Amino acid sequence: MDLAALFGPEGALARARSGYEPRPPQEAMAGAVWQSLERGGDLVVEAGTGVGKSLAYLLPAALWAVTRDRRVIVSTHTRALQEQLLNHELPTAAKALEALGLPLRYAMLMGADNYLCVQRLARLRARPDTVSETGKDILDRLDAWTRDAQTGHRSNLPELIPQNLWDRVARDTDICMGPGGPYWDRCLWRRDRERADRAHILVVNHALLLSGARLPPSDAMILDEAHNLEDAASARYGVAAGLGRAVALTEEVRVAAKLYADESLSALADEAASGLGRFLEDLARGSGLNAPDEENQGKLLEHTPDAPPPELLALDKALAEAAAAAEGRPDETEMRMLHARVAQFGHDLMAVLKPDSSATARWVAWPRTGPELRAAPLDVGRRLAEGLFSRGIPAILTSATLSIGDGLKDFKSRVGLPEARELVLDSPYDYSTQAAFWAVEGVPDPKDEEAHAAAVTQMCADIVARVPGGVFLLFSSWKLLKRVHGLLRKKIPGRPVWAQGASGHEALVREFEDAGDAVLLGVDTFWQGIDVPGEALSCVVLVKLPFPNVSSALEEARRRWLEENGRDYFKDWSLPRAVMKFRQGFGRLIRTGTDRGAVVCLDSRVLKKGYGKTFLRSLPPCKKLNGLDDLEAFFKADAGA
Repeated sequence: MDLAALFGPEGALARARSGYEPRPPQEAMAGAVWQSLERGGDLVVEAGTGVGKSLAYLLPAALWAVTRDRRVIVSTHTRALQEQLLNHELPTAAKALEALGLPLRYAMLMGADNYLCVQRLARLRARPDTVSETGKDILDRLDAWTRDAQTGHRSNLPELIPQNLWDRVARDTDICMGPGGPYWDRCLWRRDRERADRAHILVVNHALLLSGARLPPSDAMILDEAHNLEDAASARYGVAAGLGRAVALTEEVRVAAKLYADESLSALADEAASGLGRFLEDLARGSGLNAPDEENQGKLLEHTPDAPPPELLALDKALAEAAAAAEGRPDETEMRMLHARVAQFGHDLMAVLKPDSSATARWVAWPRTGPELRAAPLDVGRRLAEGLFSRGIPAILTSATLSIGDGLKDFKSRVGLPEARELVLDSPYDYSTQAAFWAVEGVPDPKDEEAHAAAVTQMCADIVARVPGGVFLLFSSWKLLKRVHGLLRKKIPGRPVWAQGASGHEALVREFEDAGDAVLLGVDTFWQGIDVPGEALSCVVLVKLPFPNVSSALEEARRRWLEENGRDYFKDWSLPRAVMKFRQGFGRLIRTGTDRGAVVCLDSRVLKKGYGKTFLRSLPPCKKLNGLDDLEAFFKADAGA
């Protein structure tokens, strides 16, 4: 690959994107990606903010795929990055290759529940007594729209669909009849799938990549936002069987039973719902969980029954018999699919009750839909090595934050790629002049919840008063976020003070950016993947060091397992994860070469504890602040310049 022809001042990328400036780190990453694709072998790249990593992997991947007639799967963790790749970066890559006489085809696939199912839409319209008048009107408009639509993706629908209605018309692989079904010619997902089959670059997300779904064959894979891979793998390789799912499933059986006038089957569905409710609640209460858990921490399952409730077994048997009796009749397909779904629920339930590996966390949670049993693997690296990374094709993993300041060895080991080549590329931004950092002393210990919340609220109000632009307040606890939000709104008149969850994630970020001086409180997802350049985000406050929640059942199971295997939970797991997330939070601040702002940490452990140095060493060199006056002076100096 001639890197200069692509990334040079007069190269294809400069002609495809106005204002493009060559960046040596971007070219270095592109060369490493090309080498892995051409020669084989895995690669892990930490590319700091501003390197331009998306095009650094997309351009060589696109060139390789087009000239070698190959397909590359590009996987992300967040929908925001998927859409950025599809709507901005891939069109740029296509334009660059077009200048070289090379046509690039690309497409995106997401999980089944992101697509409208024409079959389910038609069936729901055929049962108008189960839908409100407003719902009927929406369904009629959707049906008319599908006649000429080329995609069934939810983001392309002509109007917003209420979630409770969407759940009834979204694609469900358990009841899809495929090519043998009466709606295959109108199937919109099929059209998306056909585009994916023709694509050189196919964009998916980690959840779909790890799900075992039948994706088009690929010759290489690139995983962006790779710092989320462990969590995505833990979720996808795990199982859950809860009351919400049981209620929805038995309701489907009741609807089918009513449609085919099978009263005994309807009665068995009612009994299964009741029996599962009692079974799950008894397990929850027996584990010390007696009500919905706001923080969703759950309780470990120490002792569990050997079998599911008899009512579930009775429903499973009845559906198997109903499917056999319906052979050759119109209801055969539906009965077989309902039986398959009930059988899968039973299989998932048993996977929690009697897991096939000791390296499995088992716990009960109580979300708003009711008690739920969950299980997740603790040896994610082994599962990835034996699954995703055993295909014999190059795997390229990248993110802005993968290390904790001592290379990528720890990360590579945790994700099952210990022998992968590694490359670390620093950000080209000048943090020493663009960014400042202040570690605050004297905030009360979080164990004193009332004093801690009051101090955090006052300090945040004082910080906001001295920052002319927008402020992110990043939390590790929903409970503390809600408490501080309620107090802070009274202390900051004249500026918007919003909290995550008040509206849609993407809409909230747009409102924040448009406001220019808003205050936004967020948890978890707001620590990463948010891109707000300019004065609209001038300060990021990290309320607490983002250690995993040791009170959660999953983390307690992980601690036990690591210690049983002679490892240290804090050193080998908790600290590396916290530092990685800390760097993600810090990374929200400087998004362009002209941005300027400050990061404030309200957790004095970063100064007082020995491990605090690990956090501080992980940050780029920047100006150190020592108080509110310094903070105010920093921004006044910027205004004066």
